[in-house]
Amino acid sequence: NALYGLLGRMLDEPITPDQEGGTLEIGDGIDNLYRSQRRRGLRIVVSDFLIPGEQEVSSEIPPSWERPLRRLATRNQVLCLEVVDAAELEFPDVGEILIRDPESDFSRFVNTSDTRARELIDKAAAAQRARIAVAMRRAGVAHLQLRTDRDWVQDIARFLFTYRKTASVLHTPPQGVKT
Repeated sequence: NALYGLLGRMLDEPITPDQEGGTLEIGDGIDNLYRSQRRRGLRIVVSDFLIPGEQEVSSEIPPSWERPLRRLATRNQVLCLEVVDAAELEFPDVGEILIRDPESDFSRFVNTSDTRARELIDKAAAAQRARIAVAMRRAGVAHLQLRTDRDWVQDIARFLFTYRKTASVLHTPPQGVKT
């Protein structure tokens, strides 16, 4: 019920145009969530988990939001929904295009017909996704990747069903142990 309420609220919220600059980084938002919600419970973080202007892709170096996420997970059950565009995972061949980041105003023309350029972009995107997954594991949170080319409701339902089955096994005492 809480998940359906959250999804319904997300649909009702106004959409902010791309040109408006955000004033809150994801780490700050997670910290605000930690400070403002005193009662323990389920906390859901929805983001692409990319930091504007950051070029680091090594999983050895934690992203700035990992520590606040770990702090949030110490008192709450945390589910991170990572929103991913399918074109970010496998860059399409569409000729020469202008790539622009609305958060940092960085822009560059890229020839996507060049297979080497597409391979480099795909490799960098895969490294970013791997870094995000490693950071989520280190923080001890549940992580679900939602893709724009698939049905989100089915993905969430499948994840929650599997998560509930796994959680029941993890919290069942070993055979012969009485609770």
